[in-house]
Amino acid sequence: MNELHKNDGQGLISEYYLRELTPEELHTLQECLAEDSKARFEFVNTGRDEWLMHHVHHLGEQKITYLPPRLSNRRRIQAIAAGAAILVTLGTLLFSKTATFSEMIASKPTAPVIGQVSDLFVLKGDAISVVNDGDVRKLNSASKIRDGDRLVIPPGSHLAFRYSEEETEIRLGGNSLVHLRDLDGAKFVRLDKGRLFATVDPQNKDKPMRVVTGDAEVVVLGTAFEVFSTFSTRLTVQSGKVRFNALNSEDSTEVSAGHYADTSDSKLQAVSFKTIRLRPTLDNTIQNKMMKEFIQIDSQRGFEGFMKFDLGKMSGTLLEATLKLHVTGYHTDDGGDGHLRLFSVSPDRKGYGERVQVGQFKGRAGRGKDIRVDIDPSKISAQELAFVLTMDKGGNNFWFSATEGDQAPVLELKVAQ
Repeated sequence: MNELHKNDGQGLISEYYLRELTPEELHTLQECLAEDSKARFEFVNTGRDEWLMHHVHHLGEQKITYLPPRLSNRRRIQAIAAGAAILVTLGTLLFSKTATFSEMIASKPTAPVIGQVSDLFVLKGDAISVVNDGDVRKLNSASKIRDGDRLVIPPGSHLAFRYSEEETEIRLGGNSLVHLRDLDGAKFVRLDKGRLFATVDPQNKDKPMRVVTGDAEVVVLGTAFEVFSTFSTRLTVQSGKVRFNALNSEDSTEVSAGHYADTSDSKLQAVSFKTIRLRPTLDNTIQNKMMKEFIQIDSQRGFEGFMKFDLGKMSGTLLEATLKLHVTGYHTDDGGDGHLRLFSVSPDRKGYGERVQVGQFKGRAGRGKDIRVDIDPSKISAQELAFVLTMDKGGNNFWFSATEGDQAPVLELKVAQ
């Protein structure tokens, strides 16, 4: 096992307890445990601490950070441990040790600092967790970002950080998994899944920034771009140009501003796109049409929002669709909190009739902030669109600015030319 592959295996030890590993990652971890006695020791040690933290959490009445244990992988943990022959040789020694309260929750990062958190949001009860060389820590708005950090960003959360001594900034969406490295001064970002947006200062031409996904590599000297990775990888470039390489073939292309490329296409090529921003032709609160400057969403009072958009004669392939709403308030309201659901409805029924969910937002947003609801583009086909916005029971009501308010809703579409 080479050194970089070995380091990947060691980094997966703690990450194993935070999320479901892919089959490839699990194989890497198994190889690492089979070949490295220190890794086997760390694996059992980490498993013990995860169990202890789970039980101390209940005794401490939620006064410490809670990292959820892997409830579904008991048999898999036992299989890996048995395969590596570690429980027999190390079990008695490990479980005879007494872990102090501070040892279980303290973070002892020693890796070099490469950046600083610039924006962070998490839902109540969640945390953006970081794994680095066996240590697990929780990020806050004052946290440092370190070489080797593996970021686990839960759904509904987001994180932005800025590299030291420059304006290069990475923004990560919810449900993203990212590994950061500094390779002799060159920035390396591995996006295992999720969405990444970057604005990159000019880089040394001999040490470009690299963003790698499961099937692609983005080589950057300085630009603004977005990478979205699921089963394939899509790159869209807002300014400058980047090199986009497929990892599963010899395909490679240069993508410049206003163009995108996707590894799901039969041949990797840059295709131009345009961004269309539409304001509603009609928007209101279905149950309260008197306050025209607001769209009120309140599950307790049954308030739902209605918005209608005219796409005109738009042509081309729709790549992405996002609804942006500006949070405002009435008198002392300072924001909202809850699970919002966006439904597509018939434009002619004024919010009534059959509803098909096309997007959702779960979280908080303060007054004066924007929320973005990603919409499944496959659900958009008509030239005129209408949406209903609702909230699940138990949420704290949102007041959004309507067209007659301070800032109208915006439907943003990325369309391939």
